[in-house]
Amino acid sequence: MTDNQPKLWQSIPSSPGVYLMKASDGSSIYIGKAVNLRNRVRSYFQTGISENPMTAQMMRYVTEVDYIVTSNEIEALILENNLIKSHQPRYNVKLKDDKRYPFLRVTTNEAFPRIMITRKTENDGTRYFGPFVRVRSTRQVMKQLTKLFPIRTCSLPLTEYGNKYRECLDYHIGRCPAPCSNKVSTQDYKKIVRKVCQFLGGNTNAVVKDLKQQMAVAAESLDFEKAAKYRDMLKDVQDAVTTQQNLDKVSSVDEDVIGIATAFQHGLQNKLGDVACVQVLHVRDGKLLEREHYYLNDVHPELISTALGAFVSQYYQNAVLVPKTIVLPMLIESADLLQEWLSEKRGNQVSLHVPRAGRLRQLQTLATKNAEVLIMQREQSVVYSSDVDPALVELQELLEINHPLRRIEAYDISNLGDRYAVGSMVVLEDGKPMSSEYRQFKIRTVSGQNDYAMMQEVLTRRFRRAESGDKKFSKLPDLILIDGGKGQLSAAQTTLHTFSQSELEPVPTQIPMIALAKRIEEIFLPRNPDPIILREENPTLHMIQRLRDEAHRFAVTYHRKLRQKALTTSVLDEIPSVGPKRKQALLQQFGSIDAIRHASLDELLSVKGIPRSVAENIRKHL
Repeated sequence: MTDNQPKLWQSIPSSPGVYLMKASDGSSIYIGKAVNLRNRVRSYFQTGISENPMTAQMMRYVTEVDYIVTSNEIEALILENNLIKSHQPRYNVKLKDDKRYPFLRVTTNEAFPRIMITRKTENDGTRYFGPFVRVRSTRQVMKQLTKLFPIRTCSLPLTEYGNKYRECLDYHIGRCPAPCSNKVSTQDYKKIVRKVCQFLGGNTNAVVKDLKQQMAVAAESLDFEKAAKYRDMLKDVQDAVTTQQNLDKVSSVDEDVIGIATAFQHGLQNKLGDVACVQVLHVRDGKLLEREHYYLNDVHPELISTALGAFVSQYYQNAVLVPKTIVLPMLIESADLLQEWLSEKRGNQVSLHVPRAGRLRQLQTLATKNAEVLIMQREQSVVYSSDVDPALVELQELLEINHPLRRIEAYDISNLGDRYAVGSMVVLEDGKPMSSEYRQFKIRTVSGQNDYAMMQEVLTRRFRRAESGDKKFSKLPDLILIDGGKGQLSAAQTTLHTFSQSELEPVPTQIPMIALAKRIEEIFLPRNPDPIILREENPTLHMIQRLRDEAHRFAVTYHRKLRQKALTTSVLDEIPSVGPKRKQALLQQFGSIDAIRHASLDELLSVKGIPRSVAENIRKHL
């Protein structure tokens, strides 16, 4: 400790709040909360604090301590979460969540609510259900719902007092009651919406009970057609929620079950660093409905419980649903405070529970086992070096590719109408550009401005050269990146299918391929209608953008070179004995090729440096 470091805490008040440890450049390297700011910050400067290696390392860089006072510790907890997300301090445990999971949104703030898929949740008075790990499962749930409970999916601006739109196909196939053309009352429509929300919220028993009652009422009034309709709906609902699982339906409450595994616990610290994987199992109404995982960085082996506490606070900061019970593998820091805060968010009591036996213990063991499997899979996917680019690992996981991305090839097309069209191939190996592997292609077979066909020509020539044994193209990529959107990606995929019987290893059709569209930087995958959208600050997105931009730069450079060459080349270059100096003299004298063509022999001889033999050659060629 330096002599001036104790002064950093002397002016801090003894109030609840958040403190920010700052380095010499003014950046926040650690953010924490405290009931008593003065006492908490002072503890960092006392002897013995170096027993914690991470804190001892951090304190070497601390030159300033800033603070924000709050009314109570709950406010401090919320503020701490927001500041950590904003500043991304080096020594905090941070939740690495670049995935925007889809939710189902029911616009209950509208006169006739609609259901839709969204990746963004807001405090806008509507109901959100999820998150779902995959878009496909979200669409399946939505499709099933509109069969069971007809609810509109359109975006028409409907009012409560009458609408004059024409009903669409969904009405005619029984997927929507057509509030757009006043075919259903507001009250009846709200009943449908209530069932949808109950179903999505996991309260399937209430939906089943309601349908049974309506079926009985219809039967008593001898409306057998209506009763049969409710009977069929009841069967569909029961089929939809009856799943075979290795879980006993002992509890009907909502639960989140959390497990954690670290690289250190499995002897993988040298390869993965201080990384931990957290697995969350979502149990609703006694059924395991969904699961998801997250990675935490900078998790010291002695501070696993601290890391887990940081995860819980960050994970539930913006959660749409806080369950009644959160099952943990161990006691965590500030458990009472977190429990109070979560109860406040939920609106009733939330329990943080560490089970010792029984069903919850089995579930927690299952969550931990899943986390361990993911850590082992992450280890297998890492290039075996200490300086592996984490963005490559993130990209591999994002695309669900089960082999390391050691070589990525990016392709782009550059043209000016149908003139000087070229293609480029740039290469990234182990996260580093390999300029010696870059290749350029002059488009030969495509006439007109057809970027799709040009991309197909470039890929065909690239893999034909590899197939023929050309050493310049012998290395095959682990991933192909196309500059463009769905159209370019589809064209490229079509080309690779022509190599389905190739002797290359791997066969080109087995090589993963993505496209990056410039407009909002969407990542498109084959056979997937929904693009992946990463946050602007995501390092993985930055890596893909740099590779795409490098392919674009390399193509444009070649395109300009060809265009410049064409502009500086003339028919004078084909005339014997007319070099650059004589060509320049002729153009200076006459101004254009056309003027030279119409010049007489005497006029040509008047140009300095043009003898009779050369003048006669010029007349002959022009």
